[in-house]
Amino acid sequence: WVCVAMNYRLSPRATWPGHIVDVKRAIAWVKANISDQGGDPSFVAITGGSAGGHLAALAALSINDPLFQPGFVDADTTVQAAVPFYGVYDFTNSGRADLSNLLTVSVMKSDLADDRDRWTAASPLHRVRPDAPPFFVVHGRNDVLVPVEDARGFVSALRGQSSSAVVFAELPGGQHGFDWFDSVRTRHVVGAVERFMAVVYGDVAAGD
Repeated sequence: WVCVAMNYRLSPRATWPGHIVDVKRAIAWVKANISDQGGDPSFVAITGGSAGGHLAALAALSINDPLFQPGFVDADTTVQAAVPFYGVYDFTNSGRADLSNLLTVSVMKSDLADDRDRWTAASPLHRVRPDAPPFFVVHGRNDVLVPVEDARGFVSALRGQSSSAVVFAELPGGQHGFDWFDSVRTRHVVGAVERFMAVVYGDVAAGD
């Protein structure tokens, strides 16, 4: 694997959708340049944790959406797999008042009631589609920042519509950011992700 660590503008300085626009630009750059680094531009997978998990899921489900590609609408930003860790999948119903307030004040900088279409467009749950790429969703059962119910609902929606594989690892005792520290749990998750990616890559290579 050739890994690219992308960056994006952060709130509160940045306002949505600047974050996902940066991610889409990075994907476009990878597809245009990764072959020079020994990578395969026909197989791009995206992952991230927390806010990065939200962006990874949204990038995978907003295929070539011009709303998120200003100035580069002709660039191909499709990905072949997504592995979001403990992400937020529904901005319109995060399950936590403090998280919703953070989105209102620092990220969206608007009220949900007055700007629902924009909040909905930012929510991976509301972008689930039959042609979604394979997903491996990872979430800790004891996550006190982003409730695991958010991930369960997202996975259920994916499995109800997507024609691709949808894998869900709900980790007993797992907390938000569990993988920041080396542990038996983290090592097993890393191994599971590697196996998932190997299977998906093999399927793509075989034309399945």
